[in-house]
Amino acid sequence: MKLILHMEVIQMNFNIKKVKLFSNLSDMEIDLIIKHSTIKKYKKTDLVFSEKEKIQYLYFILEGVASLYKPNKYDNGKKVLFLLGEGELLNELILDNEPSLLSCEFLTDGKLLALDKNIFIELIEKNFILCKSLMDLMIVREKRMIHQIKTNSSSMTVDRQLAFKLWKLGKDFGTTTLSGTEINFDLSMTYLAEILGNKRETISRQMKLLVNKSFISVHRKRVTIKNPEGLLDYFRYGLKN
Repeated sequence: MKLILHMEVIQMNFNIKKVKLFSNLSDMEIDLIIKHSTIKKYKKTDLVFSEKEKIQYLYFILEGVASLYKPNKYDNGKKVLFLLGEGELLNELILDNEPSLLSCEFLTDGKLLALDKNIFIELIEKNFILCKSLMDLMIVREKRMIHQIKTNSSSMTVDRQLAFKLWKLGKDFGTTTLSGTEINFDLSMTYLAEILGNKRETISRQMKLLVNKSFISVHRKRVTIKNPEGLLDYFRYGLKN
């Protein structure tokens, strides 16, 4: 029994080290997290939490990719705001005791570390580095949000918006293969449309354009970035004659 408990503690320590915010914590702080957290497993498309839900836990991704989105009650669609992977914090905005502004679901099978919110608040009150890291994270996400709003509301064409989004997904979630950089989760036309706030048919046409230019390839919902530099140049300058 003691051996089993010891192995569980070792495994929990390993999982906690995946969390970027916890990289500078002391052994005592790590022990506190172990005592007040649990690991939860999810399947692809499982909902983690919903808009307007009161949440008592902070969720850190240990495995998989999750989506934060705003549901659209008029057409049952969604506006995807963030895609987050291993080591990321899902829901820092619940620290103000307000209901969640967004919904969250997994795009792949995944695993979360669920930490009691009050314990996390206790940690940041005593650890300046952790508090600063959280503030830095919130600033980065705000900048990403502003960039996304500017891109989507500008006169930039859909093909260039799509080029940048695919380049960014390859950078954040890419795995190197013989063919290029494969985005390591399924990307449907519907989901790309939800990310860019556009129609599925429009996205499908623009994907074919990028395929024809040999920037990307698509096989069974898996997108491979064949020419990341060319994709980024296309985003910046558009079609060259």
